[in-house]
Amino acid sequence: MKDCWMTLSDLETRRVAIWGLGKEGWASYDFLRRHFPRKEITLINQTLPDTLPDDPHTLFLLEQDMPAALNDLDLVIKAPGISLYRPLVQTLQQQKISITSATNIWFSLPRPEGSTTIAITGSNGKSTTSALLAHILRQMGHKTALGGNIGTPLLSLTDDADYYVIELSSYQTADLYHAPDIAVLLNLYPEHIQWHLNHAQYYADKCHLISTGVDTVILNQNDTLTRQNIKAVPPGTLWFNSPDALHARGHDIYNGSDKIGDASRLRLPGEHNRQNLCAALTICAALGLELEACFEQAVTFGGLPHRLQHLGEREGISYVNDSISTTPEATLAALNSFPGRQITLIAGGQDRQQDFTAFSEFMTSHKEISLIAAYETGDRMRQHLPGRQAALVEDLAAAVALAREITPPGGVILLSPAAPSYDAFRNFEHRGDEFQALCQIP
Repeated sequence: MKDCWMTLSDLETRRVAIWGLGKEGWASYDFLRRHFPRKEITLINQTLPDTLPDDPHTLFLLEQDMPAALNDLDLVIKAPGISLYRPLVQTLQQQKISITSATNIWFSLPRPEGSTTIAITGSNGKSTTSALLAHILRQMGHKTALGGNIGTPLLSLTDDADYYVIELSSYQTADLYHAPDIAVLLNLYPEHIQWHLNHAQYYADKCHLISTGVDTVILNQNDTLTRQNIKAVPPGTLWFNSPDALHARGHDIYNGSDKIGDASRLRLPGEHNRQNLCAALTICAALGLELEACFEQAVTFGGLPHRLQHLGEREGISYVNDSISTTPEATLAALNSFPGRQITLIAGGQDRQQDFTAFSEFMTSHKEISLIAAYETGDRMRQHLPGRQAALVEDLAAAVALAREITPPGGVILLSPAAPSYDAFRNFEHRGDEFQALCQIP
């Protein structure tokens, strides 16, 4: 792909279009308008937005009309949700039209002298790890900006932070041509084949982050797919989940043989969150911060919505919202967070050819877990559990109603779908909010 290492003056002289008007697309538009109030900008979207800028220098095109307008464009700022592998992207490349992203533009901008940029990616845990790290740094007195895939678009971030904690999705790492100061890859699981076309390309696009010339790379020693897909580990790589580095041992966190703290004090449940903590502390160590002090700040972090979020209790039953779970592996991590509890699992969503083999093996050996499945993957999940208590229902409302009937006092009703939410819900947040409303916790 032809990308530009551009300056603001480059953006000023190019004939620019913004393709995709989600949160990041509008942030790109606002950024360009702040710097170039009278510049002609073309906005391109699959559908007509509810509102458009009342600006004579702003044009709008439906995506279907884009091919006819290519002679009027030099540069397209593509939204992350638009796959690099779409035929229309290839058409742009053939026409010698440069394609970039808001992520690449942000990385090309100057930042305060002495500031540090930390980019975090991974199939699971990247939002929690990013937010946890930002919390630690802020509690330690450092001005810290948190953004990227986690919510705040990069081009909307403050320009005077000490640390920039940037969560990147595979959609953002795939075409990244700029290096952060620290790059972190938490783990790899099969995901997003609609965007990346196949799992091998997904792994390659995810791992691309560490091949950008980054100074410090941090990897998960305990993740098999990470080790298999990184052909050449960069010199000086730091590992976590390794016995001679930061790792969880039971309910304690160790750095080699030195105990750092008691992880049972964490407000984040589950072994996977102890691993997320080890990743965050490894970053802190790379920044030269004192680990015990960082750990003390970590235990005050309350977590993020839709990520093993405890909604409360009703009639002795706990309700937990883990709507962020879009893979079987993430759901297994959630199930392992409630050892010894009777669990009613509500799962199912968009079918992305997920492999439910490990999920079915786990469920077969844990008779205390009941499954209520729905949506595209629901029947396939149920078929993986012959002879088990597994119900198929129409939607989330029916699932919650049935879960109330079959879950005993002291049990857990857990929404952890193991699949994306698309079609049935706008996004995982919408799905989690609907679940919370249905739970009717006083």
